[in-house]
Amino acid sequence: MKEFELIKEYFSFSQSHSDTVIEGVGDDCAVLSVPDKRQLVTSVDTLVDGVHFFSDIDPADIAYKSLAVNVSDLAAMGAKPLGFTLAIALPKVDTQWLEAFSYGLKQASETFNIPLIGGDTTQGPLTISVTVFGTVKTGKALLRKSAQLDDDIWVTGYLGDAAAALGLHSKLNQLNDAETYLWQRLLRPEPPLAFARKLSKIAHAAIDVSDGLMADLGHILEKSNCSAKIKVASLPLSEQLTEFVGLEGAREFALNGGDDYELCFTAKSSMRNKILNLAEDFKVNVHRIGSITAGEETDIQLLLDGKPFQPKRQGWQHFSE
Repeated sequence: MKEFELIKEYFSFSQSHSDTVIEGVGDDCAVLSVPDKRQLVTSVDTLVDGVHFFSDIDPADIAYKSLAVNVSDLAAMGAKPLGFTLAIALPKVDTQWLEAFSYGLKQASETFNIPLIGGDTTQGPLTISVTVFGTVKTGKALLRKSAQLDDDIWVTGYLGDAAAALGLHSKLNQLNDAETYLWQRLLRPEPPLAFARKLSKIAHAAIDVSDGLMADLGHILEKSNCSAKIKVASLPLSEQLTEFVGLEGAREFALNGGDDYELCFTAKSSMRNKILNLAEDFKVNVHRIGSITAGEETDIQLLLDGKPFQPKRQGWQHFSE
């Protein structure tokens, strides 16, 4: 199968998600219309076999996560999805693999209401690059640099599940109920996209939790030139994670696990009721875990029962020695 035959067969599905996509797959470029008084936001992530996913798992899950982790970046900006492109390198043309991958990609496309508008295919080691496009109201994007002194720090969902699930890959035929839940959290992240779009009127700063809470909150602190205090007992932990690794282990994964694709955001304390009501409207779990404090050292003070807490686990780092 040649390149354009492959694209036509597996990557030409389209949905009428948005009237802002004028032309999608099939031309040299996609043509997008950005509505008046809105700004374009975009992000790209590359996923590499053996680093970001296991190539021997269901290709539908690989595809779904490839798009979900990029949609999570749109959520962190409070953006409305506009479209996405896919660049994929394949070792060979495996029609059975491609059928499943295409199915999972279409599932994610429909779930997150974001159409495929173009991309590229080539031969090489299995590598998947997704670029997402979205729009925000002018001047309303949630930025890392906008945290303010005494802001509350919030997170959505539960933290640590996906990172803990990485060790389950070798025993997928023997998972109990708790382990099955954790494995699905790794394969099928659910960034709170609709909830995040409403946060622009409430929150100051936001980031998606992809490399671990400590690492990603650190990016907000660096850009906002401040520090933070986190109450470890307030970290949102799923029952399944605690059952799997115990309370101490769950806290370690929650702080420095990664792959959560939940949202960490800051807001004034006066916004607490609005945030809780918004979360209830969108059926999203939210937890207030700490506050923004003064300081220029991007320091994160962890407290457990009023005493300093020192985690043992480190967050994810590319190119670490």
